[in-house]
Amino acid sequence: MKNFIYQLFWENLLSYIQSYLFYIEAVLAIIISVLIARFITKIVRRKLYGNVPSHTLVNISKLIYYILVIIGLLIAIRSLQIPGVQLTELLIAGGFIGIVIGLAAQQTLSNFFAGLLILFERPFKIGDFINFNNNIGMVVDMGFLSTKIHSWEGFYIRIPNSQIFEGPVINYSTSIVRLVRVQFTVPFEADIKKIIDALLKKFDEQWYILVEPRPTVFPVDFVENGILMEARAWTSGRTWFDLFSNMPSLIENTLKELGIQYSY
Repeated sequence: MKNFIYQLFWENLLSYIQSYLFYIEAVLAIIISVLIARFITKIVRRKLYGNVPSHTLVNISKLIYYILVIIGLLIAIRSLQIPGVQLTELLIAGGFIGIVIGLAAQQTLSNFFAGLLILFERPFKIGDFINFNNNIGMVVDMGFLSTKIHSWEGFYIRIPNSQIFEGPVINYSTSIVRLVRVQFTVPFEADIKKIIDALLKKFDEQWYILVEPRPTVFPVDFVENGILMEARAWTSGRTWFDLFSNMPSLIENTLKELGIQYSY
């Protein structure tokens, strides 16, 4: 009698386990996929550390992690056998839901893939100063969906990656040397050669203005109130803003020293 009870107990236990075996396999598939994802992302971070920018490394690790977890979820769904529901029906329903979600999230997917291409192409990096559609500032974050810049006015601007990838982006930080030019007008009776010599001397005194290429000053056109002139000077990419902000005042001070009226 005792052996019969043990046998009945074990048979019922095995039957109970078998009835929930599919759910156990699904849970194990998810757990194992998470563990594998963590292990592989850890290896990827160690291998790529120091070879790629930190933000790129973080984004690549997240992408690998999510892909592996999604694979685990698909395996878990495949192992489930819900009574009255066929796997084919689940796949058809999942495909239909995927199409609906894909259409609804078309712009999001576009930004996502554009973000991947930007990470691999690397037209700019965090810390670079860029200009996109007259939005000028420093790149502070590069995500899969958007890029954020901190403008010179102190605003944080979020730009979708699809727009950045398709549009022209000016990267000021990658330029070795940059040109600044300022136009101004002097009276007809002014001594042009004297103005040119004085401005070139003033430019030569500024440490951030390059000797080569040489600064230049020349007349451009005759306008209604005088002679339109243009001054050009080169500087390194790091000191561009110094020259950009100081050049008008350099011209103004020089013309005042010469006693020449001017206008911009």
